[in-house]
Amino acid sequence: MDVNKYKIKWWQWALYIVVSAGLLVITDSWLMSLGIMLLLILVDRLLAEYERKKRGGDDDDILL
Repeated sequence: MDVNKYKIKWWQWALYIVVSAGLLVITDSWLMSLGIMLLLILVDRLLAEYERKKRGGDDDDILL
C-alpha cells in the first residue's frame, strides 16, 4: 500500500494506531475493533468528500 497515493499523513497513521489500540483494550475483540476502525475511516473519507464539494474545488488533492 502506497501511503502517498492515499494522501494519509504520518500523524493520521499515528492517530489510527492509537485509536485501534484503544479499541482493542476496550472491546477485547479484533473483529469489533476492525469494524469500528473501518467505519471511522469511511466517515472520515465521506466528510472529506463533502468538504471538497462544499468548497467547490475539483482540484483538491485530499481524495483520489
